[in-house]
Amino acid sequence: MSNSPYIIDITLENFQQVILEGSMQQPVLVDFWADWCAPCKQLLPILTKLAEEYQGQFILAKVNIEEQQELAAQFQVRSVPTVMLVSQGQLLDQFNGAKPESEIRAFLEPHLSNPVAQLKEQIKQLVGAEELDQAQMLLQQAISQLPEDYDLQIELARVLLQKSQAQDAKAVLDNLPETEKGRPDVQGLRAGLKFAEKAPSAEELAALGDRDDSEARYLKALAALVQADYDKAVDLLMAIIRDDRGYDEGSAHKTLLEVFALLGEGNPLVIQTRRKLFTLMY
Repeated sequence: MSNSPYIIDITLENFQQVILEGSMQQPVLVDFWADWCAPCKQLLPILTKLAEEYQGQFILAKVNIEEQQELAAQFQVRSVPTVMLVSQGQLLDQFNGAKPESEIRAFLEPHLSNPVAQLKEQIKQLVGAEELDQAQMLLQQAISQLPEDYDLQIELARVLLQKSQAQDAKAVLDNLPETEKGRPDVQGLRAGLKFAEKAPSAEELAALGDRDDSEARYLKALAALVQADYDKAVDLLMAIIRDDRGYDEGSAHKTLLEVFALLGEGNPLVIQTRRKLFTLMY
């Protein structure tokens, strides 16, 4: 017996509830197997892994044909393993024999939503709502299951950076394979780490209050950059360049150019700001 809510052993007593009625809620993958069947033993771990990974997007229903001969006859099972996909009470598709994981995924995916895409969208919404602790928790869980999805690791570094955990973000980026470290989004986060090193703490930022001198503007701009509020940061840096161009040996101008590199030359904010900067400088 399985302890997973997504994997159920089928009998005559629960067959209608799990397979017929249950398939009205989500697809049910019915695996007909037997103890003496070597291919069944190869297939079952793969089906179990996928059932857990998809977290209820389908139910794995296991039918031991030796114990449930009436069900095997009802489904006209002539060999094992036989795997059937049932949805809305109807047979959608089936296959016989053991198959590799990649083929089973291809068999399932037309009938299921993509769990990874859903997870990434959920994380995106949490970040947008500034629920960074929850986003971090989901990312760490996802990475443990999908360690080769480097987009998740890069997003974790971004979240850590927004939480002012620059050293943790740096560790994540440093741990990426060399082939991933040259990505533009990774280089952008590296620039963000530089801003984080100089940015004020939350307490220091609060102490600035309504100060509007060049130093306060610059520190507030760095804090905005750490929070990925690029519009606010650019406005503050441009205000320094307009009113106090020589502040700290041109730090505002140098930082603005780093922001351009971070965002990329095709970014609308960069294009717009470059025009304003040209007018201001010349």
